[in-house]
Amino acid sequence: MTTQDVAGTAQPRARAVSPGRPPKSEEAARLRHVLGVASAEFVRHGYAEANVSRIARDAGVSKKTIYARYPGKADLLVAVVSDLATRYYERVMAAMSASAGDPEHVLTSFGSQAARNWATPEAVGIYRLVVSEVARFPELASIYRNTMDRFRTTLAEYLREQCTAGTLDIADADAASHQFGMLVYGEIREKSLLGETVTDDDIDAVVRRAVHVFFTAYAARA
Repeated sequence: MTTQDVAGTAQPRARAVSPGRPPKSEEAARLRHVLGVASAEFVRHGYAEANVSRIARDAGVSKKTIYARYPGKADLLVAVVSDLATRYYERVMAAMSASAGDPEHVLTSFGSQAARNWATPEAVGIYRLVVSEVARFPELASIYRNTMDRFRTTLAEYLREQCTAGTLDIADADAASHQFGMLVYGEIREKSLLGETVTDDDIDAVVRRAVHVFFTAYAARA
C-alpha cells in the first residue's frame, strides 16, 4: 500500500520497526542485577530456603526469564559464585594495574583490594555457603580453587618479573604468592567469618605489616 505526498506522488508506507533484543550492554546489566539479587537471597536464606520466585520478584523479572538461563536453583547458585569470583578477581587486577611502578606500592594495592574483598558481607556469606554446600555441589569448590589459582598465578608472574628486575630474590615464586595472600587476607577473612567488625584502618594495618614482612624476607640484597 502507498500514501500520497503533498504533490500527489505515491510514496511507500513506512514499515514498523521491531524493537528486537535489547543491546548487549543492557542485557549484561540486567543479568548482573539478577545475579546480585540472587546472591543476596542465598546469603540471607541459605541454599535450601532460597526462593526463585522471590528472586524474580525482587529483580523485576519473571521466573521464566531466570529458568531460561538457569534451569535449576543449583545452576543459579553456581552462576552467583562464579560471578562473585570474577568480579573480585577483576577488582584486584585493576588495583594492580593502577599502581604500576614501585613493587611495594603494587603489592600494597594488590593486598588491600584482596583483603577488602574478604571483608564484604557478600563474600563472607557466599564463602560460608560454598563450605556448607560443597559436598552436594563440588563444582563450587572448583570455582573457588580456580579463582584462587588465578590470583596466585598472576601474583607469581609479577614476583618473577621483579626477581628478573633485581628488586626481589625469591626461589619459589608460586609458594611466595601463596604466602603473601595469606598474610594480607588471612586475618581479615578470619575476623569477617567470625562476625567481627573489620574497618579500613584494620585492613590498612594488616596489609602494611604483610608487605613489610614480605620484603624483609624477599627483598634482593645488595
